[in-house]
Amino acid sequence: MSYSRFFWLHIKKSAGISTRQLLQPYYQEVDRTHWPVNFIQSAPELHNDILNNYRMLLGEYQFKRGLFASEVLYPQKWHSMLSFAFCREPTDRCISMFYYLYWQGGNWKKWLKSCVRKTVKTGRLHHSTASAFDYFLGFIEQAQQADSIYQPLGSHFSTHTNSMWRDVTNHHNQILLTRIYRLESLLPALNQVFADCGLDKRLQTDQRSNTTHFKGQYRPSGAQRNKIEQLFAEDFELYESAIVC
Repeated sequence: MSYSRFFWLHIKKSAGISTRQLLQPYYQEVDRTHWPVNFIQSAPELHNDILNNYRMLLGEYQFKRGLFASEVLYPQKWHSMLSFAFCREPTDRCISMFYYLYWQGGNWKKWLKSCVRKTVKTGRLHHSTASAFDYFLGFIEQAQQADSIYQPLGSHFSTHTNSMWRDVTNHHNQILLTRIYRLESLLPALNQVFADCGLDKRLQTDQRSNTTHFKGQYRPSGAQRNKIEQLFAEDFELYESAIVC
């Protein structure tokens, strides 16, 4: 089946920078050095990237970006577009979130700095990476249950730890995207997208891309893995059913 154009939904901590680069010149980016302009002020070709910017608040559609795209941005074109996203293995994604949002890995000086900083900021004693990861998972749970995007640690934290499932489904738990690929299939998947949209670009599938499993120092305990599976249960289902190519 051929499609008129593509729509890429960026799931945070899932090779966003690499994907933006690989989609060029068919994916137009906004200037991220300033607060993003809104959809009305912008050309339609920028709408995809505006939606992928965590700073763009969506009101009742917050954390439901796929639904916003289908109902607000492209209501007449949605079914003729190839909409897709990449699903990262949820435990890997969670560890990547941890080091990006919460904890500084590296030598003992960086570790000690993280312990002191997080203890002061949260009022909870962070005496090890394991204890920090416990608190981190607790904050994710609070963010999922909070009425405000700013709770407990701000919109940057809440948007980056949002479950993929919420972003790709409607209120009836129906998946809205045409395809969900495993992140490991990034390059061949993008070649499929280019081909099915009639775009004259192909990627060398043996080139390097940032899709490997996270190489951080920490590995969760059994109890922590169980907690991740609880927090992101539907994301594990998405990963198991995602397209591999």
